[in-house]
Amino acid sequence: MNWLGYLKSKKMDSSSKDSGHQGGSAFINEETEKKKMNPKEIVISFAKKAALFIIGYVICYLNLSLTLPILTICTLVFFETQTSGISKKISSKSKASSYTKKDLLKVVDELPSWVTFPDRERAEWLNEIIGQLWPSISLYVIKLCRTKLQTKIQKKFDGFKFEEIDFGFTPPKIDGVKVYNKNVTKDSIIIDFDLYYDGDCTINFSVSGTQIGRIKDFQVGAELRLVLKPLMIKMPLIGGIQIFFLNTPDINFELEGISGIPGLSYFIRQKIEERITKKLVFPNKVTKRFSKSVEAAELKSLEPAGVLRVHVFEAKDLERKDVTGKSDPYVVLTVGAQERKTPVIKRDLNPKWDYWCEFVILDPVGQHLHFKMFDQDDLNEDDFMGSGIIEIHQAIKEGENDKWFNLDNAKHGKIHLRFTWLGLSANQEDLQAALKEIALLKVADISSALLTIYLDTAQDLQRVKSKKPEPYVTLTVNKYQQKSRVKKHTCDPMWEQGFSICVPNPETDSLNLAIIDKESETKLGQLTYHIKDLFRCPDMQISKEEFNLTNSTGKIVISLQLRILMHNKYECDESDTDSENDSNEISRDNSVRSSSRKFRTITTSTSVNDSTPPRTPSQPQTPVIEKEVTFERQSSLRSSQSSVRSSSFKVKPELGQMEISLFYSAPRQKLVITIHRISNLPLKDPSHIPDPYVKLKLIGVGSQKLKNKTKVIMDNCDPVYEETFEYLVSNSDLPNNKLVLTVKSKKMFNSFVMGQVIINLNNFQGLNEPFKEWYELSHAEESD
Repeated sequence: MNWLGYLKSKKMDSSSKDSGHQGGSAFINEETEKKKMNPKEIVISFAKKAALFIIGYVICYLNLSLTLPILTICTLVFFETQTSGISKKISSKSKASSYTKKDLLKVVDELPSWVTFPDRERAEWLNEIIGQLWPSISLYVIKLCRTKLQTKIQKKFDGFKFEEIDFGFTPPKIDGVKVYNKNVTKDSIIIDFDLYYDGDCTINFSVSGTQIGRIKDFQVGAELRLVLKPLMIKMPLIGGIQIFFLNTPDINFELEGISGIPGLSYFIRQKIEERITKKLVFPNKVTKRFSKSVEAAELKSLEPAGVLRVHVFEAKDLERKDVTGKSDPYVVLTVGAQERKTPVIKRDLNPKWDYWCEFVILDPVGQHLHFKMFDQDDLNEDDFMGSGIIEIHQAIKEGENDKWFNLDNAKHGKIHLRFTWLGLSANQEDLQAALKEIALLKVADISSALLTIYLDTAQDLQRVKSKKPEPYVTLTVNKYQQKSRVKKHTCDPMWEQGFSICVPNPETDSLNLAIIDKESETKLGQLTYHIKDLFRCPDMQISKEEFNLTNSTGKIVISLQLRILMHNKYECDESDTDSENDSNEISRDNSVRSSSRKFRTITTSTSVNDSTPPRTPSQPQTPVIEKEVTFERQSSLRSSQSSVRSSSFKVKPELGQMEISLFYSAPRQKLVITIHRISNLPLKDPSHIPDPYVKLKLIGVGSQKLKNKTKVIMDNCDPVYEETFEYLVSNSDLPNNKLVLTVKSKKMFNSFVMGQVIINLNNFQGLNEPFKEWYELSHAEESD
């Protein structure tokens, strides 16, 4: 941890005075012990040493050798010191392991402002274990691909075969570990891992003996959640485990050969991402029971925290994608494996969808809302128009839930989104308020309640053409439908699967359950359950109740729970933002001893520009005032960043200046860079006004150079870009990178350099907080 390194350095500086102690924790313990020592203890210690000297003097007076008493004194002092040192070392280590932030601040008066107490630890010991296990893990995955995965693919593509699978020598990396200790039930342990893989794997595959492609340079960045539950008082102490991704992982890889053809490449990528989403992204998860005494429902049922209601209102200033100079835009929104799609607005660059949708949320802090905008094309693949990622816990804060967002990866365009956080209530009286809101909004696509279903088992299903069926279940409420997994060749399927479905009106809606054979699409039985019947049940739920199926002799066992959706003010728990709160508190404690600098904030990966009052599209938009936040900086940072200037320059720079925003999203493992504008570019010849653009290059130690560039602004010495770029970089590797921003002017077929900014990221602390800054352009030192 950062503070431990500081304490070690502090100890080295004072080694001339305190040479007998080692490590940061020993330093703290020593300072404490010195304060506790009183004059009486000093006198006693001196008397002991004097007594030893007198004994030695008497021995010498009796004409004995002087060497013996001196040797005796040194020996006794040595053993006494050694015993005390060992005791202090054990004691100090024990105390240091239990020190909190407040304890350290009381003991050490001069902690610098860059010290943070993050809620995620690097856990390098875990990476060491994974590194040693990697050869065995890769062999197991290879075997899995050649058996189960290859067999499944062969059912759809006859003759498919993995020719070569090599996962290389680079193992996945755990870059951050967090164990939750607040707002967690006593019978469970929740752990989040920041998983990052940038390996040298190679996968060759063929069809009917002809090699059609190769996958290489596979990259994955994801947040993996592991839930251990329930905790037991007998072995194995943990009843089971749940493993899933909170959000869709960031996946990137290269395709070569026939598979690299644009249409086929898109299809393969889509299928790989779809398979991962269906298996591992919430609400899908992998579960394993360790004890037969644990009910499957405890592991596989869903436990949502609430529902996020999203209003996709409008967009503006979109790109032209059609030959007519217009676009046919629509938006796809996802939270984990949940996906919603707006209608298509024909031939409009400023569409107004007024579309509402809802998402079931497990963890508002860990999960994100992704949106992508496309232009519908009837003949070709739909054109991409921009995207964005929004942290849910930020979007549902009071005053932050109605915003305009810039479209990332697009030349221009903005989208207007509104958010509502809905908690879950077991009080039936809250239903009338929810129904009244729906009637006032006059929106058919929103709900008043959430129905949680646990699909257990079915029994005595009929055979289909004298064969055992392959049954799956469809669960339908109003127009919302979900499907279960398919069970192979059985009349007594055991699904053990949980679902959550939004209910528009539980007083009139029903749950329609149908069991269908996959091969013949024959309906094996069905059940209609009136949701209002749950009002008569204790706590509006039933557990493992058996129902007879209509048009069948079979039975089905299910559990149901109904919860009313109600407006709830979301407040982020302290455990979810430990690093932010700790950093702020330390900054306050050191505000007198440290100089501060102010930076203007931006949003996360998407910039907020405008805000519009809800449900009044005709009213003019009001710009949001950017807030100023104070960031503590070390004096070394100020000296190393001499090129950083304030937003108002007293002296006009020779080559101009550039406004940049930097932000690092730890959950997404991405460095986000926004190029805002350039000002005061030199104009040497009025007849040759520059056409500037910015070329970005991220250089890491021993890694590939990542490049991007902005659009070209014609004939302008003060261009405005407002373009955002993202780079996949692990948290531990971030300080080893430097960012090179080169301003160039493009004329005809030639380009020439006008200036450059080089930013060493190891000089920055706290990039988890976004900020804006002006940088002065200098002469080029790095090639672009």
